[in-house]
Amino acid sequence: MRSERFGARRLTAAAGAALVLVSGGAGCATVPTSGSPRPAQEDHGKDTLSQPYVRLIATPPKKGAQPEDIVKGFQAAMAAFDDPELAIAREYLTPGAAERWNPWRQTRIYEGKIESDRAQDLQEATRTTVTLKGTAVATIDAEGRSTPAAGNLVEPFTLVKHNGEWRIDVPPDARLLSYDDLWRAYRKVDLYYPPATRETGLVADRVWVPIEPGRGVPETLVRRLLAGPTSSIKNAVSSAFPPGTELNRISVEGDTVVLDFSSELESVPTDRLDALKAQLVWTLGELVTGRTVEIRVNGESGMRFRPADYARYDPNVLTGSLQAYYMQGGRLLQFKEKGDGAPVPGAAGEQAGKFSQPAVSNTADFPPLVAALVNGDGVYVAPMTPGSQWQRWTAGGDMSPPSWDRYGAVWSAERVNPHESRVWTAENGRARRVDIDDELSYGRILELRVSRDGARIAAITDDGLGTSVKIGTIVRNGQQTRIESVRTLIEPRDARKIKDIAWQDAADLLVLSEGSSGQELATWSVMEGVVPNDGPIKLDSKIKSIAAVPDHVLAAADEGQVLTYSVDKHAWTPRADNGSTNPVYPLG
Repeated sequence: MRSERFGARRLTAAAGAALVLVSGGAGCATVPTSGSPRPAQEDHGKDTLSQPYVRLIATPPKKGAQPEDIVKGFQAAMAAFDDPELAIAREYLTPGAAERWNPWRQTRIYEGKIESDRAQDLQEATRTTVTLKGTAVATIDAEGRSTPAAGNLVEPFTLVKHNGEWRIDVPPDARLLSYDDLWRAYRKVDLYYPPATRETGLVADRVWVPIEPGRGVPETLVRRLLAGPTSSIKNAVSSAFPPGTELNRISVEGDTVVLDFSSELESVPTDRLDALKAQLVWTLGELVTGRTVEIRVNGESGMRFRPADYARYDPNVLTGSLQAYYMQGGRLLQFKEKGDGAPVPGAAGEQAGKFSQPAVSNTADFPPLVAALVNGDGVYVAPMTPGSQWQRWTAGGDMSPPSWDRYGAVWSAERVNPHESRVWTAENGRARRVDIDDELSYGRILELRVSRDGARIAAITDDGLGTSVKIGTIVRNGQQTRIESVRTLIEPRDARKIKDIAWQDAADLLVLSEGSSGQELATWSVMEGVVPNDGPIKLDSKIKSIAAVPDHVLAAADEGQVLTYSVDKHAWTPRADNGSTNPVYPLG
């Protein structure tokens, strides 16, 4: 969804609901005793443990209400999350419709307005129609996963007279929320789960959650975390929380955030405690930054810890100082703070002209490894140690540029023929073929990149109809690895070609494309299937390739320069020239 919709904005109370302020800390509703209710302006990026937020309290239909007011009241009652069973909303329906209506299957987000046939004589009528017309924006499923929607929205509401009052007899088989409803009642959040392999690290799972009345943001987040990952990622992750664990309450004691859980938590194995703590502090994020966290079981004092102690679980694998590399004169160089770059030790920095398309492993590992295409017959790897030589890890005559995952395996796709591709992963010199969905195997995989948290792949594919970008989930089970839940993020378009991709963080993909109007660089939210920013990054030069990490972008320009992009200044500046190319961040 378009992020500009989520700035602070004015809300108005619709018919059938009352505005109140709810305190996330105290968990109670406060109705003003004088004047008109006024919504507070919120900054969703700065939620705190006690920040008030606006709720709508559903009100039943008024006696003698006209059809248009009944539909408006029904809309407002659907958006009132203080009524979890939507009992008030059902009062706007006929008894039969109230029994049939299923709002839990799907939530549909729209922009639009109510239109009714004002020329109809309602005094004598027993049946009429009121129509909601507008634009479809997105759908949110029962797990909180958002999917973009497009096209015109035309939602007719058939109303009939029931005991002399207008009631809706044919409601939509979904929950309808306007953009304002979504902005007020939901938060887009990242939940974090350890990988199924139990390696150190976390995987991001982005969902939309309604803020539950009386609980507030932190408690809603933890309860949704305990409910488990979404189906798209569940086979790739685990949870350190035992099944059945419940959150009793969250409180603040001085500078300590206390999370009190049910007795199931006592069964957590000792070797899973760090993963459990990491899940909590990464999911709560800024809500616990600078504080101490304490975990209790049924009120009994327990473990106290600092969120900063779990930086090593970073899903973006950014530990220590940020490092970047580029090629010049056929060798791989590391950027320095000042002056020219320095060749890396080993084959990649010492043997000019023998390799292409380098990728660097997690630099927290020692020594870091460089993977590249060498001799046109596969993916080779050389450690960054003086005198090292290239060793072939994956054989193949037509391989895509290599990509490292956070666990020390290098990935590449082999183009078998114009209509078939295979995916390989290799570790310590041993290559294994990856099982992949038919949707990914058909056609040519031009590029394949592993996400920074190691849980997903992004691939540029060409099936003869144009280039597209596909996303899949990596599932590891012992020595077997497969890619499942493959879906298309960007459809093929004849007038536009996908040139390059780079993971900016665990959830967002930077996409370089080119069409008749030139090049554009856009960030895509892979879990939502949308461009969440205000538009593409401006490109003043012709770009050949890109590399990215959170808040940093590098690009190779046709002029033999490597450029860096300033997020603050929205401008490109040269970082290296004299024939420089192929910028690389670790795990790129």
